Amino acid sequence: MNKIVLLLLSLLSFEVLAARGDLGLGIMLGNPTGINGKYWLDDDKAIDAGFGLSLGRGSDVSMHSDYLWHKRDAFYFNDVHPLDLYYGVGGRMEFEHDIEIGLRAPVGLAYRVEEKGADMFAEVAPVLDFVTRTGLELHLVFGARFYFR
Repeated sequence: MNKIVLLLLSLLSFEVLAARGDLGLGIMLGNPTGINGKYWLDDDKAIDAGFGLSLGRGSDVSMHSDYLWHKRDAFYFNDVHPLDLYYGVGGRMEFEHDIEIGLRAPVGLAYRVEEKGADMFAEVAPVLDFVTRTGLELHLVFGARFYFR
């Protein structure tokens, strides 16, 4: 029951941000798998968040949020399609029976589909857990978002 309430509160907070500006909502597949959002603060800074199931040691509920810096058009796919490089720092909380808290350091590539108001991304994020358990974990995620403007 607590997980459902937490999910509903997360969705409501995304809805409030969508009314204010450049907010993208979508899905992420990998570890974790679930929903994600990104809110652009300006042209090269954003905050992202994700909520889903971590498929590592078990099916734990996972939440994360990161502050991201972007380098627009850092690479080109087939010399035509620009890819943005992004990196950041944030936190992750995972829970099933115990709550685990850790630091995340995501690095990824994003492809903007401006005419559709969307993006696709691939990200790797090492996670250093320090509450309840100490250890290193690796998140690998692929996803897509649609933006509300």
